[in-house]
Amino acid sequence: MSFFRKSLTLAVSALTLATSALAQEARPQQVRLIVGYPAGGSADAVARMVAEGLKDELKTTVIVENKAGAGGQIAADFVRAAPGDGTTVLVANSHMMVMLPLTSKAVRYDPVADFKPIGRMTSFYEAIAVPSAVSATNVRQWTDLARSDGRYSNFGVPAAGSVSHFIGYKLGSDAKAPLQAVPYKGAAPLVQDLLGNQITGGILPILDVAQHAQAGKLRVLAVNGTQRAQLLPSVPTLKELGVTGFDSLEWTALFVPKTTPDAVTHRLNEALNKVLAQKGVQEKLLKLGMEAHPSSPAELAALVGSDLATWGPVVKASGFSID
Repeated sequence: MSFFRKSLTLAVSALTLATSALAQEARPQQVRLIVGYPAGGSADAVARMVAEGLKDELKTTVIVENKAGAGGQIAADFVRAAPGDGTTVLVANSHMMVMLPLTSKAVRYDPVADFKPIGRMTSFYEAIAVPSAVSATNVRQWTDLARSDGRYSNFGVPAAGSVSHFIGYKLGSDAKAPLQAVPYKGAAPLVQDLLGNQITGGILPILDVAQHAQAGKLRVLAVNGTQRAQLLPSVPTLKELGVTGFDSLEWTALFVPKTTPDAVTHRLNEALNKVLAQKGVQEKLLKLGMEAHPSSPAELAALVGSDLATWGPVVKASGFSID
């Protein structure tokens, strides 16, 4: 072998080794998904499901860490301050990134300025439900009852300052009906009061009422969004009923610190979307009351901006503050 050919071979080998080393260096040895809620809840379940898929797509270890408290603020603050190297990822929802910043002055993070979006994971519906003994069979009849009889003006929500809370506020304001939110500590006690006719209406995630609606124990009058929910395909959307302004669904998504390079976010987005395309993952998500709804980083950024613009005036008009 000539000196030239030997030199060329050595150069190619060195370049190959260098490229391989760079690839290994670019691939993090461990990615942490930070969840702002306790283990065992729906947010935790989604995170662990996605982590399992990301592990295979990224060819690295992906773990879930729960940093619960303050409605997700602790987790968001932790990720905001983390290095932007793609190893620390926030599992967020619309409550953390939209409702909390709009309703609490104590929130220290800016959902737009402090984070870079990776992609949406899921969307989920809110259902307007009444006990089967209530005569209303559609939303207009329900708001008519609230206007004519004070017993029907209260509606339960899983938490104060939630999307459910402001869907009800906007419905009442638009219909000039005196709807009044009654906050519960979660959906479970609200469902029990609906089943026991202790409250005449509720707005809550569709998963919590789907089984009871199918059994005829509760009546779901409508859901938000632009398309019917897979869990209750016979229930119309508010839009179908001519009630406008409720197109946006709640969602879960992944975010990283703002300093994260675009190349890293796009690599994570590609991996995430491959996971969400798996039929098995979609079926598991549906059992949690969620539908897989992948997006690009730009689409998620637009969604956050749109939701802030939609709910900001509603929250302000309500005068509500969680502080």
